[in-house]
Amino acid sequence: MAKRWPSKGETRDDLVSILQIALLFFALLIGRELGNVYSTHHEVSQLSIGFVVAEEELAGFVREVLAGGDADLEVGLAFSLASAEDVGRPVTRVPDYVRRWFISVTLSALVVQQPEVSDVEVNLYVEGEQMLTATFPFQREKVPYMRLLKRTMALRIEELERFRRIVQEASELYGGEVEFRFTGQALAHNLFFKAWLPFSTTRYPLVRAPHLDYLSSNWTDTDGHPIRWMPAGKDAYVSVQLWNPTRVHSIWENVTMAIYPAGSDEPILTVQKEVGVAPATAATYVFSFSLEEPGIYRYTLEAPGGLSLGWEESPQLRVETG
Repeated sequence: MAKRWPSKGETRDDLVSILQIALLFFALLIGRELGNVYSTHHEVSQLSIGFVVAEEELAGFVREVLAGGDADLEVGLAFSLASAEDVGRPVTRVPDYVRRWFISVTLSALVVQQPEVSDVEVNLYVEGEQMLTATFPFQREKVPYMRLLKRTMALRIEELERFRRIVQEASELYGGEVEFRFTGQALAHNLFFKAWLPFSTTRYPLVRAPHLDYLSSNWTDTDGHPIRWMPAGKDAYVSVQLWNPTRVHSIWENVTMAIYPAGSDEPILTVQKEVGVAPATAATYVFSFSLEEPGIYRYTLEAPGGLSLGWEESPQLRVETG
């Protein structure tokens, strides 16, 4: 029997079928790769950057620089993925549009490409004034799912005199507190795409122990009104207003008040009170006494290492026999 060769129409149909299969195969591959890119982009968009620098470490660095010591500050960055927060979350994710396109086609699972990071740029501002900017080149490295990717950088203050001046002025103004603001960006990689991811953090180290500032004080009655005399045997009150000059630190101090009669160097009454004031806030505390003897009285105020009000600076109270 003679062999039958396919007709031109049949050959064309076969080629069309093969082309359709090839196109479908390439469409599946392209869709899968698009899914990979989309999933990786999603991972990059959820990348967390933590700035690792302790307030105590900053305070020690500032004190060392003020004393003429080393001007190098070591800081760190920690990169993490959202999936690192919960180890039970799946690593593989299928984008919604892939499901819509190929709802009836079984695809192999999409393997998420781990984001990579490399170079880091850091800026340091002290009390709003830029002190340095530096770029640190790093090799591209994947951000792990189950742990942090850590980077360490050494920042060096070049303008030491300007740095010391800014720190000392801020310390005087804000009770020993100095504002350090770190900004910058890290270079993230998604296949052949690059993106700079910004970060920012602010610290307020204390370069010296903070203390409350004295604002005012007065002898008052039970309603808080200022007085200059009172009958003997009645309760006397001293209202003291204190100010916390810091911006983020609450201050607690033991304030001692002593009452002196005129012409005496020894107090007849002493009261100690623990007072606390919130940041950038004024607070009023009341000390109470019972004065039995007629005479002229004054008081002193003192906190260890902090406020000090001498008796000659305080208002006087005249106590008379009722």
